[in-house]
Formats: sequence, C-alpha cells, structure tokens
Amino acid sequence: MKQKTSGVILFLIFFCSQKCLLAQDDKKWESDFSTELELEQRLFFNEGLYAGQEQLFTSGALIPELSVESTNGKHQFGAKLFGRLAQHDDQRSHVDIRELFYRYKGKGWSVLVGSNIVFWGVTESNHLVDIINQTDQVEGVDGEDKLGQPMIQLTKNFNFGTFELYYLPYARRRQFPGAEGRFRFPDVLERDDIPFENYAEEWSPSFAFRWSHYLGSFDVGVSNFYGIAREPQFLGFDPQTGLRLSYPVINQTGLDVQFTKDAWLLKLESIYRTSDDLDFFAFTAGFEYTFSDIKSSGIDVGIVSEYLFDERKELTFSGFDNDIFVGTRVAFNDVQSTEFITGGIFDVSRSTYLYSFEGSRRIGESWKIAIEARVFGNVSEEELLFAFREDDLFQIKISKFF
Repeated sequence: MKQKTSGVILFLIFFCSQKCLLAQDDKKWESDFSTELELEQRLFFNEGLYAGQEQLFTSGALIPELSVESTNGKHQFGAKLFGRLAQHDDQRSHVDIRELFYRYKGKGWSVLVGSNIVFWGVTESNHLVDIINQTDQVEGVDGEDKLGQPMIQLTKNFNFGTFELYYLPYARRRQFPGAEGRFRFPDVLERDDIPFENYAEEWSPSFAFRWSHYLGSFDVGVSNFYGIAREPQFLGFDPQTGLRLSYPVINQTGLDVQFTKDAWLLKLESIYRTSDDLDFFAFTAGFEYTFSDIKSSGIDVGIVSEYLFDERKELTFSGFDNDIFVGTRVAFNDVQSTEFITGGIFDVSRSTYLYSFEGSRRIGESWKIAIEARVFGNVSEEELLFAFREDDLFQIKISKFF
C-alpha cells in the first residue's frame, strides 16, 4: 500500500509537469530563485534538568526556493527546501521538503499536487484550526514551523465563498529533541516511539474540507478534518514507559472568525475533536487594537489580548487550557521592516506563566537579524510544560538572502 500510494502521487506530479512543459500555448515562463543562508545561536540561561543537556547551541540553515509560472498564469511549479545542521542535538539536524508542487489554475478553480504548507487561523497565541501540516518541533517550541505535507488540493471559487478539498495520503511523524537538546521531556522521544492507533499507521489517508468567505466585516472559515491527528494525544503518565502518547484517528470540526472595524480586530478560533479515547472542545478568542502612526512617526502599536480554553485541562499537549495572553505588536514601517511582538501567557487556575519576545529588522539590501527570547515561570508540575521549566531561552538569527 505504501508503494502504491506514493507511486500514484509521483505519477500525478510527473504527468502534470510533462503536460505543462509540452503545452504548445504556454511556451513563455517566468521564474524566480532565491536562497536564504542562516546562522543561529541559542543560549539557555539555566543548566538542563536532564543529564547531557547543553546550554549553548550553534546551527546553520539553508533554505533555497524556486517558483516557475507560465505567463498566462495557468501553470505553476513551486519548490522550497529546508536543511539545518545543528551542534549537539542530532535530532535538530534535519532536511525537509517544505514545498514541491505543481498547480494548475483554471477559471475559478485550481488543483495542486505535491507537497505544500497550508495555514488556517486568525488568532495570535494559539492556532487551533491549523491542522493540515505536522509541526516541526525541533525548529521551535511555539508550533509556528511546519513540515511539508503531501497532498492533492482542489480549490473552487463561488459567489458564496471558496471551497477547498484535500486528500492527504500520508501522515508525517513529529520529531522531538534528542538527549542533549532542550525543550525535551524526561524520556527522550524518538520519531518512531509514538504509535498510531490504526492498522495502516502513517499511510492511512486523511481528508479535509474548508469553506471561507467574506460576510461584510466578517471573515469566516469553517473546516473539517478526518484522519490521523498531527498533534500526539496525551493520556497521562505510565510508570513504566513515561508519557502515554499516540496518534489517534480524529474527526475535527473548526470555526475561525475575524471581525474588522476601524482599528479593531475581533478574533475567534474554536474546534470540536472526537476520537476513540477523548472528545473535547477548545477555543481561543480575543482582540487586537492598533494605534496607527503615533505622533506622525509612522509607528503602529497594537494591543493584543486573547483567552485560551481547552476542555482537556492537564491533558492539553500545549499546556494552554485556561490561560490569558496579553501582548504588544510594534511595527516601525521603516525601510528596514523593523517590528517586534512581546507578551505573556498567564495560567488562570495555576501559577504558570510564559513571557516571550520576537523581533526582526532588515540590514541593508540582503541581510536580516531576528531575536527571540522565552522565559518560563512558576510552571505547575501538573502541566507538560513542567518538563521545560529550566529552558529559558535567548536566540539570535542572522540571515543572508541571495
């Protein structure tokens, strides 16, 4: 079954690409190629909780990207590769195909075949409805980085909204840090340690659907996903094996809404997920208010606040089950694209809090510097985040674009 499914996908990519290249009316092409070379330095302020953990990590990443499109806009090839070579933590040295796809655009519809990254959602602190791609856990603990997902995607536009259908033939496993890495659990989790709850394992296909539309001042999205969960399901601790984790077959219905009025953005993401072992409801809701061009300086300052709720409580994999996020987003709107966001997530029912800072600025024509900091405080031993309580981080990245 593995060879058959992968063979079908490869055949479709080959067939579509050959048809595209041989099309007599599409002889003109436009292409764009760029490469990002990144040097990253991580410093953890505290000694690790577990034997062998390091405090200083140096790594480098190479991110080439290619886009080729016919001049009539019907045919597009996209490729984006990612590779990181990391010091100390072998699991963080990895290569991934973020994008490798062919897209055909018809009149009011399109089809994509290959590997791609799809993002759903509107909230800042927690992306509940974003479920297509697996999280690249070794890249960052915030869940923002994603692995490429093999797919066939059909998109159709109507007057009453946009419909997206997804066939996902393969579920990718999540990689966790190694023994010397940080943001890891007491027991080192290998990629294959977490079992699937279905007989076909990662080769069991998943299906997804999304409808999105503009309704006056509202941007609305309704989605449904059926298949292998991307997030491991946590069902407590086992004295012999440690964390009880698995990839269950789930059915998840999601809703995301954003209301725009002048300087206000009101946001909501909610999901209801069912599986054989656990059914739950979760939502994130809040607002963002932007003070624009303060004192004619060109600087915009946004105030962001959101409430995060998850019925799983201490079984929540992210640790955000009854929390409040408060933050500030600042955009200088200068030629260097200087911007940063800083804030904190505070647990309402426990003592846990998490402070974070992320900022970036371009330097010259082809350089960029990005800084990130995270501080954990008073982490409750009832939460999975308790394993990271000594992982306060300062990180700096310097990127060169070619």
